[in-house]
Amino acid sequence: MINKIKSILKNITGVLIGAIFLFLTLHEKPLEPVWESLADADYFFIFLSFICLFFVFYLRALRWKLLIEETGEKPSSDKVLTSLLLGYFVNSFTPKLGEIIRCTSLQKNSKIPVPVSMGSVMAERAYDLLILGLGIISIFFIELDRLQGIIDSTIGGISHIYGYRYIYVFPVLLLIFLVLILISLKKLKKSEHPILKKIIGFLQSMFKSLKQGLLLKKKFKFILLTLLIWATLVLLNFIYLLCLPETSSYHIFFAVIILFIGGLGWALPSPGGIGTTHFFLLQLFLAYRLDANAGISFGILSNGLTFIGTLILGGYGYFRYWVETKVKKN
Repeated sequence: MINKIKSILKNITGVLIGAIFLFLTLHEKPLEPVWESLADADYFFIFLSFICLFFVFYLRALRWKLLIEETGEKPSSDKVLTSLLLGYFVNSFTPKLGEIIRCTSLQKNSKIPVPVSMGSVMAERAYDLLILGLGIISIFFIELDRLQGIIDSTIGGISHIYGYRYIYVFPVLLLIFLVLILISLKKLKKSEHPILKKIIGFLQSMFKSLKQGLLLKKKFKFILLTLLIWATLVLLNFIYLLCLPETSSYHIFFAVIILFIGGLGWALPSPGGIGTTHFFLLQLFLAYRLDANAGISFGILSNGLTFIGTLILGGYGYFRYWVETKVKKN
């Protein structure tokens, strides 16, 4: 019951954060030029973006399978893809709950223990956060003069949610929270209570899987898949730029900047990055002295196409999962 309440509160918080950032993005902005721009979008590139998005998911599934195999498990590629699509489908509506769904679904269709798959997901996220962090730092280092305003705008946007005085308290609270968890785990290890022993066993299996995922044996294949994923994401953003007449002439390097700066929006706990990605993309267009309406149009189109594409592919993943589990029962 407590976990359900926490999940509901987390979802409500994510929706509120997205709504506030969306309000900050669209507040007092003329929307008629935005709708006209979206109406002129190129349908060929819209279709191409869906194909590109599928390749992103497929490459992610291959990489996740590789991380799971580091633990000694041997899941099939199609079932890993099914669970991953199902997880991203759920992530479109809830902040990060899809990570749990894809692990539990993989347990049902492939008998992969949840702690093992969860640890591999944590390793996957750790590597992606590393690349995202390095990309953001590199871009800000190269384009600091233009992007300084995004830092100020972001702090201003967050302050509308939490207030200025609390912004710098969160990192300290997070550090204290992690230290308390580590201390608690050491004490709980000595407990003989059956429920606590199960919890500790789950956490130990998960962190063992995380460790195995971080200490890779097939480093070359993993690095190659990771580079292909991020290169395909750049291509996806470039295709989104080609969709709109106002942004079709932009250089592919701008797609790289969009990927990493827009990634800040995806990192925040908003379902599907709604609101947060729109806000960061608008600030990016303003920083480069580009048309604000084009920034809003691009944010709506790119986020919308990603959302729709994820729903379609995720729906396909749900259908496959339903068929697999139904056949197994029969």
